[in-house]
Amino acid sequence: MRKRSAALGTLATLATLTAWLVGCQVIAPLPGVGGEGGDATTEGHGGAVDGERVASQGSQITPDPTPPASENNGPCENAECSTHCARSMDLCELTPQYPSVETCCAVCEAMPSPAAYTGCRAVEAGDPAGCTGSGLLGPSGDDGCIGQCEAICTLYAALCPGMPPDLESCVLMCSPWSTAAVFNACSTLKAEGSFECRLQQIYLALDEPDPAKRDGACQDILQGRCPKPKCEVGDD
Repeated sequence: MRKRSAALGTLATLATLTAWLVGCQVIAPLPGVGGEGGDATTEGHGGAVDGERVASQGSQITPDPTPPASENNGPCENAECSTHCARSMDLCELTPQYPSVETCCAVCEAMPSPAAYTGCRAVEAGDPAGCTGSGLLGPSGDDGCIGQCEAICTLYAALCPGMPPDLESCVLMCSPWSTAAVFNACSTLKAEGSFECRLQQIYLALDEPDPAKRDGACQDILQGRCPKPKCEVGDD
């Protein structure tokens, strides 16, 4: 089973590289995303001061109860990614869209807006087509969704900084790439030049700590070479 430390190390690398992406990203978050849950307003009479409120009787000042923390007991740092990845690994066990939950977290959290990524990829069914539609290759990019090309090119730009093409050119170049109706991250693919082969190469690059080998994977992503997948699914 793939060690979590390798994926977490890659996620740390992506966090640094994503800062470079912000200056050239072409993906806009979904409307309303990112401004949720603003500062809570103070309730009650008498005015709350510095987190304290006046008791209903007398003049005693008692502290407000500590507000419940936002719960995220999932596998990812981001709560939305945790929900998406946990459901994907659970419901799509027979047609996995990610080779491991750590890889799913790394992919989701590398997006300019994880909420925009997961919002258009609800994992609601475990059938092959439903799983593919909820994975990285799912949406086409309409209605403000982060589509196939945007997602793959965001990951490519993060993994392969300084290598051509740049993010915007990659999105334009990827439009004619062929994609199947069903994708399985753990299957051996033979359709050279397809979305599926490029995606598997990206998954391998995400888990590759050696910069030289990662550069080789970057070339394979552009050429669409099909690797031998490395998956946890079905491993003993």
